[in-house]
Amino acid sequence: MRGFDELKSAYLRMKSQKVKEKEDLRYIEYVCDETGWPFEKAKDAMDTAKKDGISYKYYAKRKMWAKTEKEMEKAKRNISHVTERNRKEKEHAIEEIIAATGWTRSKALEMFRAAKLNCGCCYKDYYKFKLYDRTPEEQREYLTLKISEEMLFKYNKDPEALNLLLYKGRFAKEFTDLFHRKWFINRNLSFEKFLKSIEGVEDLICKPTSATQGKGIIKVHCGKDADKKAVYQQLIGMDKRMICEERIIQHPDIAAFNTSSVNTVRVLTIMKDDQCHHVYAGFRMGRGGIVDNFHAGGVIASVDPKTGVTCTDAVDVDGNHYAVHPGSQLPVLGFQIPHWDQVLSLTEQAARRIKGVGMIGWDVAITEKGVCLIEGNSQSSYQIIQLPYVDAGIGMKKLFTPFLD
Repeated sequence: MRGFDELKSAYLRMKSQKVKEKEDLRYIEYVCDETGWPFEKAKDAMDTAKKDGISYKYYAKRKMWAKTEKEMEKAKRNISHVTERNRKEKEHAIEEIIAATGWTRSKALEMFRAAKLNCGCCYKDYYKFKLYDRTPEEQREYLTLKISEEMLFKYNKDPEALNLLLYKGRFAKEFTDLFHRKWFINRNLSFEKFLKSIEGVEDLICKPTSATQGKGIIKVHCGKDADKKAVYQQLIGMDKRMICEERIIQHPDIAAFNTSSVNTVRVLTIMKDDQCHHVYAGFRMGRGGIVDNFHAGGVIASVDPKTGVTCTDAVDVDGNHYAVHPGSQLPVLGFQIPHWDQVLSLTEQAARRIKGVGMIGWDVAITEKGVCLIEGNSQSSYQIIQLPYVDAGIGMKKLFTPFLD
């Protein structure tokens, strides 16, 4: 039996290597298509980058051919951090798989390799989506890293347009008319301009211009009773470049779930053949913090894109389900998001404005008067789409099947 297991493991490793070689070929061809380079030039450039730890996948995904020398050096420095983070995620995932299944480490690795070949999952997908409990046929119905990356490669290609989404200052400038609130950057800001920018504003929400997942966000009071000069000095003295936005006063029905954060709606749009498709929507709620972000302790419930009504329980990043909000105890399922027609209209308007990025996760806030655009995400987390359905054994790959070749 041991000999058979060893042969099976060797076969899976060999097959994984062949799959990797095939994927590497696709990445080279992708770079050729995007740059117009001949095959050998693309491969030489990618092999050179590989010597610095930049894989074919990273080179293609991050569009390294379009980077300046300075940006390339920064990417090289970041590689070691990415590698270490991935190593820790892998070890954590293996521990979770062993705890859930009782398998040995070698068995867990063998079963993961088989699933990766079968459905394109990563280690995190395998344990978070409980793919160890699924048949191979069922695994192939799940939304995994492979599907997400195929979608990104197909729809989000333009580096300049991607930068518009990445840097919050550029984004705010492009979509000022959809923001419906005051904003400014804490650089090259005179005191007089600052005073004009906060007229009628009580509080500011300040975010690092290049941060993600709700990191580094602070609230600053600037109302009538505030020392304006002290607030000004605080803002321009910050180490990081920040976008400072007028705090949104959200709709009372939305605020009731969690009053300390603005609870937003995430809407994923895909532009195909000049049609805007609202593929997924989720209602994100905070849990006592200043942000509602899923990766900062918040919870999310799926929303029917057609009606704006929540259609699942809330779920957190660890896959725990909540029939009622863990703080306010309000029931989650069946909640009607106010102004849903405006949410759909706003996100379609925004999606049509950006060329070269066809798949975007939009964050939208709801007020009594209407809706406000918060930001757009070119790599909207596929986990928030899949996690609410894991316990029911439902795979959400079907949402993206119509948009894949």
